[in-house]
Amino acid sequence: MDLQELRRQIDDIDAQVAALYRRRMETARRIGEYKRENGLPVHDAAREEALLARVSGLAGAEYAEGVRALYRVLLAQSREWQQRDGETERA
Repeated sequence: MDLQELRRQIDDIDAQVAALYRRRMETARRIGEYKRENGLPVHDAAREEALLARVSGLAGAEYAEGVRALYRVLLAQSREWQQRDGETERA
C-alpha cells in the first residue's frame, strides 16, 4: 500500500469523524434543551467520568490516554454548545 492510498484512507476516516461530530453536537443541543426544560445543570461530572472510563476502555490500553484527551475536548465543546444554544434562545 502506498502513501496516497493511506492518505485516502485517512480522508475517508476524517469524513466519517466529521459526520459523527455533527451528529453528536446535534444530539448535545437536544440534551441541552431537555436540561433547560427540566431545570438540570449542563455539567454532569459523574456522567463525564463514566464516559471517559468507558471510551478509554473501548480504545484499548495503547490509545486510552489519547482518547481520554480527545473526549475531554469533545465534552467541553458539547457543554459550550448546550450553553450557547440556550443563550441564543433567550436573546
